[in-house]
Amino acid sequence: MDTLGDRIASAVLSAYAELPNKSKPLGRCDASEWVPLSGIVLECREGAGGLTSVALGTGMKCLSRNKIPLAGGMVLHDSHAEVLAIRGLNCFLLEECKALLADKLFVSKFIRRRSQQEISHQSPQPFTLRESVLIHFYSSEAPCGDASMEVTMAAQDNPVPWTTLSLAPTSTTILASPTALLRGRQYFSELGFVRTKPGRADSSPTLSKSCSDKLSIRQVTSALLSPTTLLISPENAYISTVVLPTTPYYPTACARAFSATGRMAPLVGRRFDSGYKFSPFTVKTTNLEFEFSKRAVRTGAVGSNISAVWVRGRRIETLIGGVLQGRKQFSSGIKGASMLCKMLIWRLVQEVAEAEGVEGAGGDRYRSLKMGVKMATRNEAKEVARGVLGGWVRNGGDGFGSVRE
Repeated sequence: MDTLGDRIASAVLSAYAELPNKSKPLGRCDASEWVPLSGIVLECREGAGGLTSVALGTGMKCLSRNKIPLAGGMVLHDSHAEVLAIRGLNCFLLEECKALLADKLFVSKFIRRRSQQEISHQSPQPFTLRESVLIHFYSSEAPCGDASMEVTMAAQDNPVPWTTLSLAPTSTTILASPTALLRGRQYFSELGFVRTKPGRADSSPTLSKSCSDKLSIRQVTSALLSPTTLLISPENAYISTVVLPTTPYYPTACARAFSATGRMAPLVGRRFDSGYKFSPFTVKTTNLEFEFSKRAVRTGAVGSNISAVWVRGRRIETLIGGVLQGRKQFSSGIKGASMLCKMLIWRLVQEVAEAEGVEGAGGDRYRSLKMGVKMATRNEAKEVARGVLGGWVRNGGDGFGSVRE
């Protein structure tokens, strides 16, 4: 095993192998279950740091549009593996900041304090990722949306895209200025569009954007969530490498979705204040196979409704419907909440911010944090990226207030 892609994949797969069986797809007599897996691996390029798996998630479900107002920050809107892994990374990094505050002798391999010379009005965060650290991202499946349209087309017995009244199919070329938000796999021959998460044609619609689109945006906003950027500078927090299975892998799809020559091309060389920039990642492949991938299980496999969450140094969670397994989806409150939900990430940021004396994490509404003065540059960069992609309709659900035990 001598390729970087294989070593990154191995780090995630090894971490997943240690999870309890209750966090994995169920064995069924009528059909096997499959589930996507994504994970974050941090590479330290100094000393004997090597590769460290810090977060992973499995899952393929999200909330429909009509359920978002019920979530209250305590139910995950999007439980796709890719999203869980990135939220898990943020949880891990915030815990590293917390450890630095709690123990003056603690030295993190991944996070350091910034010097006074590095801190400015435009870039006020007290922490940053070390310059020697690279963020690698692994996924057992091509991300849903634009990066997997060729995979979707190749898998069809009858490759006729779903139809809608609002858009007529035209061609298989990249659309220079897509303005419509396509639902899941509809018109899968249309390339370059922003799409929602895929689902059954008869399911309640969602406005949650595809993982391809969310990863594209993160090439501008970094791997950090909005609340995390109150504490950690985004400058060194961009995904360096995305690792996907060799089969099926369509280089043209990934180039179109993510590269400097694809739909994000208008952002090449673009830099914003506060350390934000367009930073396209490199896509590598691996021959290692995830045991519960769609390819590894037998024909007739069905998608698992279980999500697993693992963050180094934190607990292992098993989720169903965006909440802890065994809890009611919209009536369990904070007791059913995952550590990755908006409410608990916000609470962790508030805890670290209070200890460090950082303002801006409070307020009576989560929306106040995301739309606050300290988020102005981030929001500007995000809107520019969304404008390049086109067709971005907000999901909402940020109007909730803080809830205590």
